[in-house]
Amino acid sequence: MNTDIFSVDYFKEALRIHIKKNEGTVKAIHAANSYYRSIVASIIYDTRHKKMDLILRLRNLDEAYNEIKAEIRDKTSSEQ
Repeated sequence: MNTDIFSVDYFKEALRIHIKKNEGTVKAIHAANSYYRSIVASIIYDTRHKKMDLILRLRNLDEAYNEIKAEIRDKTSSEQ
C-alpha cells in the first residue's frame, strides 16, 4: 500500500474514513461525493503547489474515488 500523501491509496483510505464517519447520516455514495468535491475545491484553490503536483493529486483522487464508488456499487448490488 502506497501511503504517500495524495497517492491513490491515501485517497482511498481517506474516502473510507469519511464514509465511515458519516455512516448512519448519509448514504455512502453521498459521503464519498461530499469528500470528493471538498478535496477538489481545496486542491484547485491551493496555489502553493506546482501545476503538475495538482494534476497528480487530482488524478489520484479521481482514481481512488472511482474505485471506492465501484466498491459501494458492488456492495449495494450484492445486498439486493
